[in-house]
Amino acid sequence: MTGLLVAGGAGTWLVCDVGYLLGADAALASSWLDTGWMLGSVLLGLAALPRGERSAPADEPVVAVRSGLGRLAVSLGALLVPAGMEFALDLSGAEEAPGLLLVSTLALTALVFVRASLLVRGEAAARARVQSQQRYSAALAAHSSDAVVVVSRDGALLSDPAPLSSRFGLHAPRDVEAGDVVGLLGVDPAQAHRTFRRALHAAGDVVDAELACRRQGTSSWIGVRLVDLTDDPDVGGVVVHVTDITDRKRAEEALAHQAFHDALTGLANRALFTDRVEQALLRGARGRGRPALVFIDLDGFKGVNDTLGHLAGDALLREVAARLRSAVRADDTVARLGGDEFAVLVEQSGTGCEEAVTTAERVLAVLATPVVLDGQSVTVSGSIGVAVGDAGATGDSLLGDADIAMYAAKLAGRGRCLVFDPEMRAAAVAARELEQELHGALAAGEFRMVYQPVVDLAGGAVTGFEALLRWDSPALGPVSPSRFVPVAEASGLIEEIGAWALREACTAAARWRTEHGRDLTMAVNVSAVQLTSPHLVGRVTEALAASGLAPSALVLEVTETALVNDPERVGECLAALRGLGVRLALDDFGTGYSSLAHLREFTVDVLKIDRSFVASIEEDGVLPPIVRAMIDLGRTMGLEIVAEGVETEAQHRLLVAGRCDLAQGFLFARPMDPADASLLLLSAESAPAGA
Repeated sequence: MTGLLVAGGAGTWLVCDVGYLLGADAALASSWLDTGWMLGSVLLGLAALPRGERSAPADEPVVAVRSGLGRLAVSLGALLVPAGMEFALDLSGAEEAPGLLLVSTLALTALVFVRASLLVRGEAAARARVQSQQRYSAALAAHSSDAVVVVSRDGALLSDPAPLSSRFGLHAPRDVEAGDVVGLLGVDPAQAHRTFRRALHAAGDVVDAELACRRQGTSSWIGVRLVDLTDDPDVGGVVVHVTDITDRKRAEEALAHQAFHDALTGLANRALFTDRVEQALLRGARGRGRPALVFIDLDGFKGVNDTLGHLAGDALLREVAARLRSAVRADDTVARLGGDEFAVLVEQSGTGCEEAVTTAERVLAVLATPVVLDGQSVTVSGSIGVAVGDAGATGDSLLGDADIAMYAAKLAGRGRCLVFDPEMRAAAVAARELEQELHGALAAGEFRMVYQPVVDLAGGAVTGFEALLRWDSPALGPVSPSRFVPVAEASGLIEEIGAWALREACTAAARWRTEHGRDLTMAVNVSAVQLTSPHLVGRVTEALAASGLAPSALVLEVTETALVNDPERVGECLAALRGLGVRLALDDFGTGYSSLAHLREFTVDVLKIDRSFVASIEEDGVLPPIVRAMIDLGRTMGLEIVAEGVETEAQHRLLVAGRCDLAQGFLFARPMDPADASLLLLSAESAPAGA
């Protein structure tokens, strides 16, 4: 527009000047020429006025302001040319100077034309910059994660809703209201209204909020950023930035779940479980029943990991987690505390332990069903401790009490449940101390083997030995097997210790058989944990191969209790051992509750009468009926009979009369070191025949 005004003014002047130079009748044309010159001046003056240009900011360079004043001076300076010409003519005394007027007019026209050209080019460049900025802004908006809209203070939508439509897939018409947009996004109207009111009361400060959305059955989240710019004349409303934050919120939820749940099983982890226990104790303190903990440690899990691999172990843990969920009530919390340890928080209605014990029994029942892993049937049991949150209990103390009860259950033979008793605490502390000392005992050479002879009752000759493990702890002194073997079984150390004892016994037996030329046997005790271990058969094979001992010379002694824990797996293990040629003995016979059933189910070669029955033999010359029945049963089944704990001549005499085959006990010899055992064999060889 400025260029047209300059061109119009210059053209008007040119026409008037040419008319004047042509010598038109002054009387006739004076009024027209004056009018034309005046019109040209007005047009040039209008062109010099600012048209929509921004005011110079305070930090704009001074040269830019001066440049604008120069343009104004050039435009207005043209108005002074006619007066200047008249003044010059008056000074020169010339009445007419048409050449000078023509040259001046042409120069002025050229200047005006140049100025008009510059203005046109400047306007085109400015328009191009504006369009470029618009395209730049549009490109940024098109690829931005934010949608920006302007809303009036009364909630009317002042801007185009297209950004919202493109970002969130809305089908919103151009004349849609702000309330309708909230509904289309699936935001709770009350929550949206509260957020908008916060922005209005923030006095121009930015307000951030995260709003949940529910559209077409799908949940999502948006982040909004509001600032009230109603007082800004260029905006005139509340600017709202809307961003889709669904992915971030889901990532946060996943992180929160990982922080409080076990990644493998999805159960609550120790942190979440401890918090829920604390909350349950607070509710219990207000008289809403006393919570109880059921602490579960899997028996035999290490064997699964070692045999089938960690992937199978993980699958077993997931299956156990699923079974535990099925065994508890909806209000109870199941957690994996780490490794193969689990716990259940039982929200009891009463103050006793009945509900927790019932839960523990259900857990034992669901664990009893075998699990198929990699085509193999695997059975694990659980040692369970139960503790009730009495007054003054904390989450840590309650968990500690349940752990102590679990440890006592494991020491008592696994696969059972015990309720915490304060007396267990001292025993648990002693057992933990014993376990700590056990961890380095084997590597430090603190174990040793002693051997008790097994003699032929009829002739008195030594037919073999029973290998017995002894532990001399530097810190605790001599520790009896009845103390450290259960702890070794509970801690998983028995397999390594048992493998060492097996190698030592086989090596000693092979050496004595070679040195003394006698078909001696060697009996080695095998614990229940070893019987259910997948490594036992391999370790027996290695011990026999390393020592050179004939398999038939090795007698593995098992107790009735060991046969009860996992009959299926034990049966498979015993069958594999018999396949090696190893002989099997049933130790402590008569102390169990189903001995005859075990003899029928498991094939053994030797029957050992427990020392408690032998001790019942008195000096009256009569063999107790129970002892006679055991001997007769063994003979009927074709088994070798060994009496344990023979200490008197009367016991010896009556057992011989009762046709018992073999015996061992203090009457014949106490357990002895390998050197003494070798001397015993030498003395027997040097003794006169019939002595």
